[in-house]
Amino acid sequence: MTGARELVLKGLYRIEKDGAYSNKVLTDILRTPGLSEQDRAFANALLMGVVGSKLKLDYIIQLFSRIKLKKLSLWVLLILRMGVYQLTEMEHIPDRAACSESMHLAEKYAHKAARGYINGVLRSIAREKGQIVYPEEISERFSVLYSCPLWLTRKLLDQYGEEGCKKILCDSHIPHPVTLRVNRLKTTPKRLIGLLLEEGVTTREIGENCLKAESALDIRRSPAYAQGLYTLQNTSSMEAVRILNPQPGETILDICAAPGGKTGQIAEIMDNRGRVLAFDLHPHKIQLIEKTMQRLGVSCVEASIWDARHLMPQWQGKADRVLADVPCSGIGVMHKKPDIKWKRQESDIPELCTVQADILDTACRYVKPGGVLEYATCTILKEENEEQVAAFLNRNKTFRLDKEKQILAHETGGSGFYIAKMVCVQEK
Repeated sequence: MTGARELVLKGLYRIEKDGAYSNKVLTDILRTPGLSEQDRAFANALLMGVVGSKLKLDYIIQLFSRIKLKKLSLWVLLILRMGVYQLTEMEHIPDRAACSESMHLAEKYAHKAARGYINGVLRSIAREKGQIVYPEEISERFSVLYSCPLWLTRKLLDQYGEEGCKKILCDSHIPHPVTLRVNRLKTTPKRLIGLLLEEGVTTREIGENCLKAESALDIRRSPAYAQGLYTLQNTSSMEAVRILNPQPGETILDICAAPGGKTGQIAEIMDNRGRVLAFDLHPHKIQLIEKTMQRLGVSCVEASIWDARHLMPQWQGKADRVLADVPCSGIGVMHKKPDIKWKRQESDIPELCTVQADILDTACRYVKPGGVLEYATCTILKEENEEQVAAFLNRNKTFRLDKEKQILAHETGGSGFYIAKMVCVQEK
């Protein structure tokens, strides 16, 4: 049977070589037959840790390497990253085990000439890891220590200050709790807690229709999940729908709906009465929404393919509430998608801001007088959030800001999220 470390190595190769997403790769690893719960937990920590810390790992490796890292084969570099992560970040792994297990991988995935090099670098780091010196300049230091691109580190320092930036970046390396939204159409929190306990999963109620998993939860094996009794959803995402405050019988547009977590929550709060129009640009995501609604027992949702930047004249002035959870940089979810900071470029931000503004200017036309337009993102960058909303309100005098909330992950345990609820105050 392939061991956990080898599965992680192959997964890292897919991420670096093929551009695969870390969360998808991790799911494949965790589905490996015969892998123990202990090995699953180890693989999870190692894969996500190496992806999230690769800038720091490469910095350390280069300090002890006579060869420039860009000249190394990808397999060799990945074996080194895994070894260094175990040496420097996983205190429960003995140094000897980190080095020896790395050499086992090297015997299979590295040329003979590279094996001595790998062994030498790792043993040197094991001996001297307490004496590693990091850059002095604050942005460069934070960039390396917290393994964050320099452009993003500087932006966070500028917007949140040294202490705020440090807290944000520290939190991005900490696993967050798994939270479940109870499907109120099918069960109650108390009943679901009991059912999950029978499945061997301990949960506790932490909010309205919200449970926190206190023990391992494998949704692929959960009868309660298959029956549609709950949905995995972050607390910040749930808060966005609570602020939207949908009511039974209303017409609601969820114009960037995939994967459907908030769509389902809207329908549940409405007691499955009314009309929820869910739109997304991609056909496979519409299929995902439809499958999710079927599992939840929701019948009031109609899912369709549409580009949210373009107007649907038939819905102009017809919606009681519109949710625009727009495409964004995703900087608020680095804790669960660590590769997002490597995939994002600084030049992406103004492009995303243009798309967001276009969506807002279209979405507002669907709202009835007295109705609600809610703008939401899973980022913490101000130009995508409060600055974007301020610019929209300046362009559209028929709307006023009713509620604004910036959620920071280190303060709540949820994801970084922004929510702005606006009310249409007069005829357009």
